[in-house]
Amino acid sequence: MSFNSLLVILSLSSLLPAFGVNGASTNGLFLDPNSILKTIKSEGGEVIDCVDIYKQPAFRHPRLANHSLQMKPSSYPIGIKPKGPLQSDNSSVVSFQRWRKNGEYCPEGTIPILRSSEENFRRKKGHPLGSSTNSLTPAGDVAEFAVVFLPGSNFHGAIGEISVWNPKTLKNELSAAQFWLTDGGGSSIDSVEAGWRVTDLTNYPSLFVYYTPDGYKTGLQPSSTYGGAQYLLQLTIHRDDQNGNWCFNLNGEDVGYWPTNLFNGGLRGTASLLECGGEIVNSNPRGFHTSTEMGSGHFPGEGYGKAAWFRNLKYITDGGRVKDAKDITGQATRPACYDIQVQKWEQDMGIHFYYGGPGFSPACLH
Repeated sequence: MSFNSLLVILSLSSLLPAFGVNGASTNGLFLDPNSILKTIKSEGGEVIDCVDIYKQPAFRHPRLANHSLQMKPSSYPIGIKPKGPLQSDNSSVVSFQRWRKNGEYCPEGTIPILRSSEENFRRKKGHPLGSSTNSLTPAGDVAEFAVVFLPGSNFHGAIGEISVWNPKTLKNELSAAQFWLTDGGGSSIDSVEAGWRVTDLTNYPSLFVYYTPDGYKTGLQPSSTYGGAQYLLQLTIHRDDQNGNWCFNLNGEDVGYWPTNLFNGGLRGTASLLECGGEIVNSNPRGFHTSTEMGSGHFPGEGYGKAAWFRNLKYITDGGRVKDAKDITGQATRPACYDIQVQKWEQDMGIHFYYGGPGFSPACLH
């Protein structure tokens, strides 16, 4: 599978939502019908257009006007190479994108682009230790987190596995699990992010990749069940030290990259903060705390198979060296609503933590 590109320059494994075909949108994204070589419809109703890689909408970004397409990373972290879809172990298997369920793929030389309405294309800004402003929902809504963080000054990437769940999500809210790699702060923050999220408009987990200030998503299946099968995403974000681009690998496959010249400053170099964990948006329905769930909807004390988790957490430093993220620190915005528990290293789990919760309860009223 070739490594294709798009803004978050995405390939045959991932999707950029575009608003309609042959027509302008409020976000400025539309597709020329002549660029579409194939259309695929998933069982879930998603429509995917296979678009000529050289006619992808990313090239409309003013900073990419003279960008030369990168077809594969020119460097990898030590010991990390694309291997194709992976099964992690006997108790957890990889979740995959719904539109690929029946074995359909876009032709070589094209990228898949998800047709989406502006209503479905929800974006967010901010991160747990920075600005928590959120453009997905009306002003006044609150973002809440249960995350671990690892401050530093020379992060070239992050590696880990995230259990995939389908938490209950109320109207105009979201529940997400993700990685953040950031540098800077406030209005000058640079970030690259990846993980899964659920909104009330989809009611199923969706892969998303994001950078300041754009983001993309597509549906995943299956998701984990309480006390039953566990499904995961294996994510790697790494800096290509040959050219400074930030590359994204999903489940052992190269997916795409964020060109370095998209960033204002910080991530043109390395990241100074690595974070991962859960996030919800709380709209305080009827004056009470939301019952939107985080992770599995259960608290971390219930452990494996019942609580959501991140595991085998590693970071990448200079020279492509990969190290265990031993010094992570947990932080929860509202522990009575959603909590986090960092665990000791274990075989198969590595550096890991459990997180999540149900939201509204007698201990979490407002």
